[in-house]
Formats: sequence, structure tokens, C-alpha cells
Amino acid sequence: MLIGAGLMFFQESDLQTAPRYYTLTKTYEALDEMAPLALVDLNPSLFEPIPSETSQLAVLRSQKYVEKAQANIDGDLDIRVDKSETRFSLYTEGDISEARRFSFSPATNASYTFTCTEQDEVNCSAAIENYLQLLISLRAESIEAGLSRSLNLVDQMLAQSAKITAGQKDRLTLQKVALQESVKLASGEMQLIAEDKYFGGEQVTTVSQKTYLFGLLVGLIIGCLILLQLVITDNLVRDQKKLVGLVGFQKFLGNIDRKRNQNSIQHLATAIRGAVNIGSTTTLRILPVDTKIDSTALVGELSGVLGCKAVLVNSVANITATELSPNSDSPIILLVNQHKTKISELESAWTLAEKSGNTVVGAALVSN
Repeated sequence: MLIGAGLMFFQESDLQTAPRYYTLTKTYEALDEMAPLALVDLNPSLFEPIPSETSQLAVLRSQKYVEKAQANIDGDLDIRVDKSETRFSLYTEGDISEARRFSFSPATNASYTFTCTEQDEVNCSAAIENYLQLLISLRAESIEAGLSRSLNLVDQMLAQSAKITAGQKDRLTLQKVALQESVKLASGEMQLIAEDKYFGGEQVTTVSQKTYLFGLLVGLIIGCLILLQLVITDNLVRDQKKLVGLVGFQKFLGNIDRKRNQNSIQHLATAIRGAVNIGSTTTLRILPVDTKIDSTALVGELSGVLGCKAVLVNSVANITATELSPNSDSPIILLVNQHKTKISELESAWTLAEKSGNTVVGAALVSN
């Protein structure tokens, strides 16, 4: 039945039980480090990192950075980084003269997605971590460069003190301090927002329940046919029922099984007394059907129980005509070895013992 179900499985599936590749995807959101500048009346959207975020993506994808990300990593893998599209929001505001001003600002922070593919789950996590640190360093440097450029402009404007008012000077001084602190705080920080693992390749397809049941049924039928063939073609004496069927109930003397019944010799002796008259001149001849039975100890014990002489003759294959000489005071008992004596050997031994003119008391089954 298991073989039948297995055959159905092999027939219906593509036999690929292990994935052929592993993919790890991590998405990080960039911290908007320009936003706090709005506290000192500076529009964050007017400040651009150098290089810009678009250029940063090109730098990250360069062969130099890819090699840095894979440094000290053994094994083949493929790694790449992608950036989300920036979405903007339109803002309007009015001034004292009721003029309308429009401005665009990012609606969402930029996010970067790292994708790593390899055969087994071994190095992708470390490679993405390396790549992330390179991105953080690049962002921090670009933010510092962009803010430093604006800071230089503010310094030049403060140097022209004759052309600006005291109020404007105070405002520029405050903004200068904000820019200086922003340069110090630039970190390029990234926040993990999503992680996904995927085991790809040809997977085992689902085998329907009906297909499995069909396989089990076919396996059951084949198993029953094999069992039936073994039963029909089996030529060994397997149990008491088989021996009784061959020699008849009247000629079956019993089963000698010391493991299950230590008193089985006593039972056999009782059956022998009931089947034949034991006298002072009686000599039992014990005839093993095959050579695989060691009956020396059994014959000695049986002789002591019955109180008569018992002798062990050679097996049928080696017996001589002298040992089978007709003698009414020396009946024959056949010993059959369970699971080893062939039915044909038993039939041959029984025929030989009867044709020799001797009395065959019966047969006993000897269990190992």
C-alpha cells in the first residue's frame, strides 16, 4: 500500500522536494533629516543632499559598492538595491499682500529595498547588512555636503552686514546655528519597515486525496495477491493446523515448545501413552523428518517420562534399512521441525515409515 501511494506521488508531482534558491528582501525607510529646519523658518524641500538621492542609488549600484557589500562573504549570491519613487504634495500659502505661493514637498520618505538571492540561506543577511551600512554612510556624507553648501551661503550673507538689517542678521544667525547643528546630527539613519523570505524553485505539487486512495487500493490488491501466492506456494509446515491437516487429528501427538510451555514434554508423553500401549519391552524410535532438529536431549527426557527405552534414529535423508526393520515392539514417532520441515519431506517420511511395515504412532511438532 505504501509503494502504491509512493508511485502515485511520483506520478503526480515534479519530484523536486528541496527549493533551488533562497531570496531575502528587506525594506528600509530613510529618516528625513532636513525636516527640523522648518523650526527656524527654513523650507526643508529647498535643501538637497550632495549627491542627490537619485545619484546615491546609482553610486550604490556601482560595481565598487557591490564588491564592498560582498567582502568577506564566501559563496555565490546576487544582491541589488532599489529606491521607491518619491511622491510630492502641493502646498499653498498666502502672505501679507495676499499673494499666493505654491511649494512642493515630499509626501513620503524615501525607502530602499535590498534583495539578495542565493542557493541556501547562508550569507544574504550579512550581505544586506553590509550594503545597509554603506548606504547609511553615503547618506550621512551627502546630507553633510548639502547642508555645508547652504551654510557657506549664510556665512557670505552675514559678511555683508552693511546690506542687511539687524532683524535679518539675527534671523540668519539663528538659521546658521540650525544648519551647523544639522550637520553635526546628520546620521543617514534607516528604519527597517519590511522583511520577506522566499524559497523558490520547483516545489512538490499537491497530490489529490483521490489519487492517494487509488494508490493505496492498488497497493492493497497487489499485496493480497502476493500474500495469496506465498500461501499457495508455501511448502513448509508452519503451525499445528497445517500438521493436523497433513497427518490427521488422530495422528497428531502435540507441540513441543519449551519457550511457551515447559510442560510440553509431559503432554507429548501423555498423548503417546494414549496412542500406543507402552510395555516393558517397548522401544520407541524417534525419527526426525529433517536434519535440522537436535533431538538428543528431547529423546532422553521423553524416555524418562514414559519409563521405556527411546532411541533416536537418523533423519530420513540418512536412515538405513536396518533402522527401519519391522518391529511391533518398536513403534515410530515422527518429529517435524516448525518453519523448516517441508511438506514433501513429511509425506515422504510418513510413506517410508508405513511401507517398512512398522507402526507409525503419529507426528509431533517441534518449535524452536
